[in-house]
Amino acid sequence: MSKQDTGADMPGVLEQLQKYRLVVEHTRNMVVITDAARRIEYVNPAYTAVTGWTLEEVRGCKPGRLLQGPRTNPDTVRHLSAALDKGCAVTGVELVNYNKQGDEYWVCLNIQPVLDAQGTVTHFVAIESDVTEQRRAREELVASERRLAEAQYLARMASFECDLSTHRMVWSRDSARVLALAPAALAGHFMEHVACLHPDDRDLLMDAYWAAASEGHSYEVEYRVPGEDGALRWLRERGHCLPGDEQLPNRLSGLIQDITLTKAAQDRIEYLALHDTLTGLANREQLKQLLRQHMLKGAHGQGEQLALLFMDLDRFKNINDSLGHHVGDEVLQILGARLREAVRASDVVCRLGGDEFVIVLVGVEDPQVVSRVASKLLGRVAQPLAVQGRELHVTGSLGVSLFPQDGNAVEELMRHADAAMYQAKARGRNTVAYFSPEINALSGERFELESQLRLALHRHELQLHYQPQFQADDGVLMGFEALLRWRTSTGRWVPPDTFIPLAEESGLIDDIGAWVLDQACAQWRAWRDAFGVSMRLAVNLSAHQLRRPGLVERIAALIERHGLPPRTLELELTETVAMHDPAASIELMRQLRDLGVCLAVDDFGTGYSSLAYLKALPLDRLKLDRSFVKDIETDPDDRAICSATIVLARTLGLEVVAEGVETLAQRDYLRNQGCDLMQGFLLGRPMSADDAGALLRGPASSVLSPPLPCQPHCAAEHECAKTCLSHSESSPCPTECLSCRPPT
Repeated sequence: MSKQDTGADMPGVLEQLQKYRLVVEHTRNMVVITDAARRIEYVNPAYTAVTGWTLEEVRGCKPGRLLQGPRTNPDTVRHLSAALDKGCAVTGVELVNYNKQGDEYWVCLNIQPVLDAQGTVTHFVAIESDVTEQRRAREELVASERRLAEAQYLARMASFECDLSTHRMVWSRDSARVLALAPAALAGHFMEHVACLHPDDRDLLMDAYWAAASEGHSYEVEYRVPGEDGALRWLRERGHCLPGDEQLPNRLSGLIQDITLTKAAQDRIEYLALHDTLTGLANREQLKQLLRQHMLKGAHGQGEQLALLFMDLDRFKNINDSLGHHVGDEVLQILGARLREAVRASDVVCRLGGDEFVIVLVGVEDPQVVSRVASKLLGRVAQPLAVQGRELHVTGSLGVSLFPQDGNAVEELMRHADAAMYQAKARGRNTVAYFSPEINALSGERFELESQLRLALHRHELQLHYQPQFQADDGVLMGFEALLRWRTSTGRWVPPDTFIPLAEESGLIDDIGAWVLDQACAQWRAWRDAFGVSMRLAVNLSAHQLRRPGLVERIAALIERHGLPPRTLELELTETVAMHDPAASIELMRQLRDLGVCLAVDDFGTGYSSLAYLKALPLDRLKLDRSFVKDIETDPDDRAICSATIVLARTLGLEVVAEGVETLAQRDYLRNQGCDLMQGFLLGRPMSADDAGALLRGPASSVLSPPLPCQPHCAAEHECAKTCLSHSESSPCPTECLSCRPPT
């Protein structure tokens, strides 16, 4: 080839070399080039990435001295060196190397010698693959297989062979241990083996054995064997026939395994599938199976009339919230046992979950029997309970539906009993209600109301009204309590005691509660900007909000966003909410106090407070429940409770806010007893934000003179008079109602 030809080919050669260089530099495999003495001349970037060594650091070094360490196999190293000394290639050799930081990794080596024209080695090119993950996977597989072999050994499975001509049996070495027998007690004949079984299971094994012996079938049977202590053990026996030959007769090879624990677990699973774990009563699934069986008999003209009684405990949540779920669980166990004892063995008592029970009375011939049983059940539930040193009182509400007249499907019958139960609660609780078409309509209304409530927030149907709170001694306006109101798109005002429990039951209270807090804080800011006043603002906090993670962070963000000074925002918690999990409540309330939030216990006196925990709660105020204020003028017990609460609060360094002050006599009595703050219809009704602003803009209000009475807006016989928000529920006002005009 001429020089001119060589020069012409040079660009192609360079281009080809450039391609090879790119491949080497971008491959994930490590590439190492050494001279004939195995001193490094080149390493690619992948080598540096894995080992941590750069080309400048390793040039002229031998790879083994850099990378080998304590766990590098010396035999493998000697094998490599011997092969390379002979100029031989090395393929697929794995060994442990160590990177610059001393961490080990596994590589798979492929080394090729580079020869010159005379066949002399001039260089070595090594391509190394990092196989650490693959190696670990293989090691884990080997370990897993070893553990499996050990587990099989520890399973202690007994085995035997039985001569089908003589029925003689030969056992494996560990058979006596597995069967919990002395070696001498192992059966030498198959009939002796059968005789060891529970009498009811012997025929099962005999039939399987003779079928295998005569027809060559395999078998698998489970049977019981009484132990020396009288306890029954479950064994599973598998057998199959082995054909004989010149040296061995036809025989049966068997394997026996102790499955007592497996059987116990299966029985437990089957029990749990049909029973409530807390009370041991039937659960929803067993109830449905029972009802379907009765309805199937009814479809064939063989069914009996049955009654389904749906019971829900009244205000059971107060026990859980104030005393803890461990107390609530014990109450449920006691009441479940009482219900079971109150009915016949043929009847079924079921716990659906929570505080809901269902009692099924079968073979009901006289409806009066249902009434008597319902009264008996309510009486049993209402009996005092002694739980952990406390005497508790619980009542229940019962709803009844009858098969077949109130429904022919399981879901229909339960739904109708549930609707009747809600009607019993509406009638005052601790009573029974029977399903009727009218009750079904009320249940539908409740469902419709819940559906509307889910849209109320997005439709801007919810609004806040503000009831003023006055200082008792001089009548100075001290702040407002934010109260939630709902006016539907049709203009109907829904009472709070109707929709707030519905929001809690449906899980909507979290979103609604967050909206109330933000709206109230925003309104306070608007008043501050407009009138320059800084009134205290009280907002109710639900149990759901208190227990939802992140409450402190959300309150802190609200305070910062709306610029509320310390001790401006007051959060009101009911007594039962505050006493739920007292230790956690105390810590959470302290964190809120650190933000500058005031804390008050609402409806004080209606829950199950512990004075020891009450003393530890970081509170600012107690709100005396309106149920004690209402009858101060006539009931000496209520007067004593109010006086004692005020003394208790003063002793603990707390202020008292009296709710529901509606008469001058109530006001004067509370003021004379040293009550700090008051609110109620006598002093100021819940009002819109604009009306509250007018109160802030005007002269200082005083409790010394009550506001003017309502002006007439509707006739006395108007049907909506009972829902008036401007007067107490016990004294309906015919002059101003929700349907005629918005509340003020």
